[in-house]
Formats: sequence, structure tokens, C-alpha cells
Amino acid sequence: MKPFLRLWQRHRILTSAFVLAMALAIFFAGRTIFFVVYWADPARQDLPPEPWMTIGYVAHSWHVPVEKLARDLDLPPPPKDGPRPSLERLAEDRGVTFEAFKAEIEASIMDLRRQGPPR
Repeated sequence: MKPFLRLWQRHRILTSAFVLAMALAIFFAGRTIFFVVYWADPARQDLPPEPWMTIGYVAHSWHVPVEKLARDLDLPPPPKDGPRPSLERLAEDRGVTFEAFKAEIEASIMDLRRQGPPR
């Protein structure tokens, strides 16, 4: 503990920057581990579309490119930042029932899967 206190007394700014960098590294490592564990769970693979899901969530679950799925459904690509509309909201905006929209999504997913892995 004494070497750290000595370092703190001599180089407060550098020590603070180092501690901040370590905290950020731990945060992003933890976040990465969380997402890897979350999406590796077999219960999250090939989930049928639900009203609360987004296009990105469905695409990730089915391992298809979100841009191609959105294009097949005549939707703009989902924004990188900001709110993403739910499937239920997208169906309402189209003026169709969720079940009809779900059938479109499933047909598009099957078509994308037949095309093979994304390039």
C-alpha cells in the first residue's frame, strides 16, 4: 500500500488517470462478457418475433444482418443511437396486425437464411 501512496503523493494526475483507465477497462470488459453470455444462451437463439422486440433484436437472435432484414421488410435501417421502435409499433405504422407483420418477418428470415451466411 505504501508504494501506491507514495505514487499518489508524487503524481496525482497520472495516478488518477491510471485509476480511471482501469475502471473503464473493467467496465467495458464486464459489458462485453455480459453480452457474450447473454447471446450465447441457447434460450436466446431463434426466438419467434414478439411485439416488444426490435428488428435488431430479432436479427441478432436469428443471426441475420439487420440491414438486410430491414431492407427486405421495406424499413429504414435501425438507428445506431436513440430509440428503436418495437415490432408492434412498426406493425401499427404499416397499418397491419402484428401477426401479419410477424409472418413477413419470418418469411424474410427464412429467405435470408437460405441465402447463406452474411458476407
